[in-house]
Amino acid sequence: AFAYAMMSAGSASAGVTNLNRTGIRHAPLPDFCKPLNVFCSRAAVSIAFAFFTCFLLAGSALLDVIWLSKY
Repeated sequence: AFAYAMMSAGSASAGVTNLNRTGIRHAPLPDFCKPLNVFCSRAAVSIAFAFFTCFLLAGSALLDVIWLSKY
């Protein structure tokens, strides 16, 4: 359940970060990553760590299944 929550949070933040990088085309909002480049870079690293955490949790679940199948 925690892996699903992490994947959902990472996906939502990836969409918002992409929107901030490109701006909104049908609205007069510019892309916010030009003046806030450090923030957008840190957000991208945070998203990468969120997806990496999902893979680690999946590996942990797989190892638990292997460990429990021995008993």
